[in-house]
Amino acid sequence: MVLVTDPAGRLLMHHRDDKPGIAWPGHWTPVGGWREADETPEETAVREVREEAGIEITRVRPVPGPQHDLVSPFTRVLRAHWDGPDSDLRLGDEGLAVRMVPLDEIPALKVPPYLHHYLPLLTTAADRPTGRTS
Repeated sequence: MVLVTDPAGRLLMHHRDDKPGIAWPGHWTPVGGWREADETPEETAVREVREEAGIEITRVRPVPGPQHDLVSPFTRVLRAHWDGPDSDLRLGDEGLAVRMVPLDEIPALKVPPYLHHYLPLLTTAADRPTGRTS
């Protein structure tokens, strides 16, 4: 699972299909997916975001701290950055929509309970743009 934020403080959200048998049907979730072959977690994150949202992310790194109980211990939770225009977002071959959502609007969406665990990590001053490039 990758938490992709932008300079405006928004989070990339994927509106999942409402089909029985999938995780969190009909919910808005961060992008995620399964590792292929010998990919690293970072490579998986980059590929999944490209496939599900059509964008290229940067500064991929692990999220520190304990994971929420509803997130499998085998799931890597990563952070990433994106600074492109919303017009670059393209829904892949699954889901109903992808969009950048302001963090304060996320609680009004139908989201998995685990997301509320991660939202405070995205609003810290350390995550705001500093004007420096990396």
